[in-house]
Amino acid sequence: MGDMKCLLLLLCAGVTVSTAVDLQKRIINGSSCGSKERRYHVKLIVSNGKKDFFCGGSLISESYVLTAAHCWEDGWEMTAFLGVHPGPPEGVKITEHHIYNDTNGNHDIMLLKLPQPTQIPYVALPNKKKCDNRHKLKTVRVAGYGATTIGPKGTKGKDKPKELQCADFPVVNCQKYQKGLPGSNDTYARYLFNGQTKTVDTAPGDSGGGVVHKCRIYGVHSFSGVNACTANAGFMDICEYMPWIKEKVDLGFLNKVSNKALSKIGGKCLNP
Repeated sequence: MGDMKCLLLLLCAGVTVSTAVDLQKRIINGSSCGSKERRYHVKLIVSNGKKDFFCGGSLISESYVLTAAHCWEDGWEMTAFLGVHPGPPEGVKITEHHIYNDTNGNHDIMLLKLPQPTQIPYVALPNKKKCDNRHKLKTVRVAGYGATTIGPKGTKGKDKPKELQCADFPVVNCQKYQKGLPGSNDTYARYLFNGQTKTVDTAPGDSGGGVVHKCRIYGVHSFSGVNACTANAGFMDICEYMPWIKEKVDLGFLNKVSNKALSKIGGKCLNP
């Protein structure tokens, strides 16, 4: 990964990101997710009555969805479709959202509260031990609805698959390039990790989708390059936000049990 690519990715990850419409992401050259995989995946559709765009998200409790902050547009209407994979989906209106912010402004991570608790199984969050060892991750799995093809001159396709697409991304590290680069943002660098492969990529629609390893969610998809398979995909590091998540969300008995059970059975999914 060259210095300039890492710089561009860091610039994309700052507070002053582009609009949600510009940053939508989808999976290219992925494959259909298993029928019991990603039941916690949420499809978010945002509309102003004239234009629609969509993002992904993940159920992390009976009442909360974790997604990317740039998927929210003030004044637009957001609908969360639960149980979209394998279906049938249930659409609910979102009226309450929480975006993480600090002295540097908003970060690209957001919690959405459902109007009613759901019975759909949700994904397990990493416990402290898993967060402490997250830098040893080699591969993560990303999912989304959207383009599966590459167009002319490496552009991202416009097809829309009916089935949720999954793809594995090797984890890569740009930290050695970050410090000292003109315009680099060391403050936000620690909130990110990256994935890249020459064969698959994300494209407009998958922003906010869960970045998962062995049934636990470690990241939220934030951004990727303009052309297919040429730059890293950037993921917000959930472990950096766990105190905030715990403050906002009642993780509930089931999430605690899932974390304990997963640690004992080597990461095999209780609710894939």
